Amino acid sequence: MPKKPDQLRARDIDRADVCAVLDAALTDGQLAADEHATRSARAMRAETFAALDRLVEDLQLTDEFAAATPALGIDRTPRRWLIPVLAILTAGVVGAVAGLIGRAAADEALPDLTTADGLAYFLAEYRAEFGTTILDEATVYPGYVSFEREGVSGKQDSYVYRGDFDTSGTPTARPSGTPALDLAAIDLARFAPLVAGAPQTTKVPHGRVTYLAIGFAPGAKADAEPVITVYVRNDDGESGRLELALDGEPRAIRPPTS
Repeated sequence: MPKKPDQLRARDIDRADVCAVLDAALTDGQLAADEHATRSARAMRAETFAALDRLVEDLQLTDEFAAATPALGIDRTPRRWLIPVLAILTAGVVGAVAGLIGRAAADEALPDLTTADGLAYFLAEYRAEFGTTILDEATVYPGYVSFEREGVSGKQDSYVYRGDFDTSGTPTARPSGTPALDLAAIDLARFAPLVAGAPQTTKVPHGRVTYLAIGFAPGAKADAEPVITVYVRNDDGESGRLELALDGEPRAIRPPTS
């Protein structure tokens, strides 16, 4: 017998969508930090649509992006949660942060993967593919992600993600003690306004984020802390970068160079 919509099993991408709604509610003051953390943790453990709906049903969203109450009919297509575009003010910089909107079909365009919603999308896809959020390092471009992760028999595998996960080249030897990082440790709520405002923060006129480097400094020890380096560049060749810890704490700001 077909299941009612609220009994349908949730996917990782559905959980990520709800986490994005919760992030929006934290940003506009509907949720306090502790309640946001509690609901986000429950969202990532939720097994059904009903469990996810309960986490967002009391939140205010615009009519266009409202999280509608599930219908009771058995023919309903599983819905997705959508959130409005947010304007976030941080450190004197206004950053426009697009909400996480999942693809309805595999051939639709990916979100900009260098944004917070894009990283959340990639994180959900990565978890669904590998059953973990651990990798060695990643370089994130607007349209794709290149990354390395531990393989079998002491090897390191390279991949490129463009909506699908494709291996890149042949596995190489993975040095003993190579540190790995957990993508789930990235504080996307703090990362969102920082990356959106990176061109202004780095003082690159008319700059744009060209890519992110997520990983460790060369030769880093196992107990080293990974960083996210946000690279900014403009059409005149001026560039700068912003270095962040995974929790969003700024570590360094590099001024423009040509």
